[in-house]
Amino acid sequence: MLKVSIITVCFNCENTIEKTLNSVLNQNYKNIEYIIIDGSSTDNTTKIINKYKDKIKVMISEKDNGIYNAINKGIKLATGDIISLIHGNDIFTNYGVVSEAVEHFKNDEKIDILIGDVAFKKNLSDKKIVRYYPSKTFKTWMLRIGYSPPHLSSFFSKKAIDFVGLYGENFIIAGDFDYFVRSFLVKKLIFKKINYCMVYMSTGGASGKNFKSYFLSSREINYSLKKNGIYSNIFLTYLRFPLKLLQVFFK
Repeated sequence: MLKVSIITVCFNCENTIEKTLNSVLNQNYKNIEYIIIDGSSTDNTTKIINKYKDKIKVMISEKDNGIYNAINKGIKLATGDIISLIHGNDIFTNYGVVSEAVEHFKNDEKIDILIGDVAFKKNLSDKKIVRYYPSKTFKTWMLRIGYSPPHLSSFFSKKAIDFVGLYGENFIIAGDFDYFVRSFLVKKLIFKKINYCMVYMSTGGASGKNFKSYFLSSREINYSLKKNGIYSNIFLTYLRFPLKLLQVFFK
């Protein structure tokens, strides 16, 4: 039976962390190793997590050097055959998500990465979806204009993680984009897209807070492409914005 390592990175998520915990701990797939990396929260986040400590394999609460440093801590501790991320402001859409992912890996051992869909909500308790991020529209060439597939609905085989390596900790926003560039354009990993919404995310993530964050993400995206020997420029990467707008209007 394949083991799945699920990593939750969180910081001051007292309003949402319990929903995240329950969405993981109530999965109907039972061979799950749950790892939580908290960035030394100053609110009630760790107090809430400790209520479930008997069901959590590893819980670390300490200062980190950013989200990708925290993710890497989790990856280094993971012993599963499959690795997935779900942050402290997000939840799995239902209790069968992990089982669905595992079934695809069991049926096709060539898959390195499985990618599902993500839906955004202003509040995780809301029924209304404000943006829908499908995996089916993604093509690898889109990385050249700064567009990547959904990150938190991606399940990685451990062998793929070992092959690609850890996340770049010099990124503030675009470390997940860089990881996909390395996975698909550099390492040429095999991926499968499924028309299945796996994760509800809260709006207001780091890459979309304001104009400054858009500019920073564009600069980091351009740096990632250049670093990996992929031709692009800052103007090309702005072409991703119309694609993101379509996610708002066609949800």
